[in-house]
Amino acid sequence: MARRPLAVRVEPEHEGGTGLTVKSPGVPQRDALRAWHVGLLYCALTTALAYPLARHVAGYVLSVSPDTDLLLWMLSWDAHALTSHPLSIFDANIFAPLHRTLAFSENMIGSGLFAVPILGLTHNPVLAMNLLALLSCVLCGLGAFTLARRAGAGSTGAAIGGLVFAFAPTRFLRLDQLFLATLQWMPFSLACLHSYLDDGTRGKPFQLRLAAAFFTLQALTSGHGAVFLGFASIALIGYRLVLGAPLAVGKRVRDLGITGALLLAPIVPMLVAYVRVQRDMGLKRSLGDWVVATPTSFLASPTYVHSFLLTKLIPTAQVNETATAYLFPGYIPLVLAAAALISIGAARGRKHANTIFYALIVAFCVWLSMGPPYGLWPVVYWLPGFNFIRATSRFMLLATLGLSVMAAMGFDWITTRLSGTARLVAAGLIAGSLAGEFAVPLEVKPYAVVIPSADRFVAHLPKPFTVAEVPLPPSVPEYEFEQRQAEFMLHTTEHWQKTIHGWSGLQPPGHLVLWDRLTRFPDEASLRSLAEFQVDYIIVHTDLYRPGEWQEVERRLAAYGDRLTLRYTDGTSRVYARAAR
Repeated sequence: MARRPLAVRVEPEHEGGTGLTVKSPGVPQRDALRAWHVGLLYCALTTALAYPLARHVAGYVLSVSPDTDLLLWMLSWDAHALTSHPLSIFDANIFAPLHRTLAFSENMIGSGLFAVPILGLTHNPVLAMNLLALLSCVLCGLGAFTLARRAGAGSTGAAIGGLVFAFAPTRFLRLDQLFLATLQWMPFSLACLHSYLDDGTRGKPFQLRLAAAFFTLQALTSGHGAVFLGFASIALIGYRLVLGAPLAVGKRVRDLGITGALLLAPIVPMLVAYVRVQRDMGLKRSLGDWVVATPTSFLASPTYVHSFLLTKLIPTAQVNETATAYLFPGYIPLVLAAAALISIGAARGRKHANTIFYALIVAFCVWLSMGPPYGLWPVVYWLPGFNFIRATSRFMLLATLGLSVMAAMGFDWITTRLSGTARLVAAGLIAGSLAGEFAVPLEVKPYAVVIPSADRFVAHLPKPFTVAEVPLPPSVPEYEFEQRQAEFMLHTTEHWQKTIHGWSGLQPPGHLVLWDRLTRFPDEASLRSLAEFQVDYIIVHTDLYRPGEWQEVERRLAAYGDRLTLRYTDGTSRVYARAAR
């Protein structure tokens, strides 16, 4: 049998080569094997750095807050809707009788896809949320590894870059904000776009279509990730055009084709839902909603190493105490990125161009994250998608991805004259140092979703119906009010019927009036509002009233016996049916 010819092509500078490498047909398989090895490394580091959460994934969380309950409800709703009525997934059961209420905040449908089997087998949303958060570390690392390889880094440097994106404090400490942690499809999409653009007008259609598929996954998983990825993709295409790449619009459209259009199609109903919510409800962020990170945030990080050095270098600044976000990516990533910048003068070709591109991405995102008077946000906040973002410091997540690619390039340049064995030793030392620098004292708290017996009772009543739950605290202080709303949302996961409750980044004005009246339930105003919102059942949690309050509430309930019929009672709760009038 005739031997297959070897394919010769120019490779990026890596692994001590001269730039010209003879590639055999087996190299893609070897790259895949490297990815498996790197993935196992990231799994081990995730287990170590996320301890003790990695040990107690089924019953502990990193923080207990309204956000925690919101994320648990959102994953549960997505999984429920995807398996029962996927076409109406945005008509969530909160904020009744409004429609498209899932679009009041992040929707996390992409995470819901992965939560379906976990919830189906365990019925434990805490386990599902934690597993998805930990999985995001491994996938973010693999994504950054793949992106760095496509950008021109060697496999060893790319593994270092993946470690930066997976575990740098700027992203890793967002594990309890699942919609910000799950940015794993962003680097995969950019890697495919790099592959497509690197071939010039000969770019293979499947590379562009795969980039579209990952873009859709990211858009469905995280709206923030979709904005970051959309910006980075447009910037990359524009950058290549500036460098002289042909526009070739007709060919690009043909390469995307019907298949690519279908892969992007799931984004359309999502965009429609958000646009209609903004138009119908006036739920749109303005410049007045801008949350500015304090200057100390760019130096802040609570890892063991960073906290120790902060106390030694600037002992009086109280950096971590005054920071509003942890935005410091680490000393070693910055040193490696600086090495990449130094290497620009000595390099040429694809690797040179990509290093400059990701340096520009990092600089631009840092500029976006800055507050007044130097921040860029007031100039660009009106751009499509940008007004979805309230805290501009979150652009540091994209900056961290750019920094990870630069770190990979910097490692390659530093070790370019080392032998293969010496390079592996250097990589091991740097990887170990990064793990040590990123180690952080995580605190976990026991948590479980507990459904009261009254909510389990209404689950067996004839459907459909709408419920309200009391008592509601005043809207000030906000934390107690938000916590109660999120708690009542979680109760509905037992029956998935409509509820007038809800909590998100945006609150409908009409519901704010209703909730204020429910703080005095039962009285004429609250009963009239419940009728206007077509509420069928009111669940009264007697154990949530303050001492001495319940006796007065019980007396008023008896006075409205002709309009409220008791259907269920136990030691801690009651269910009343509202009589139609």
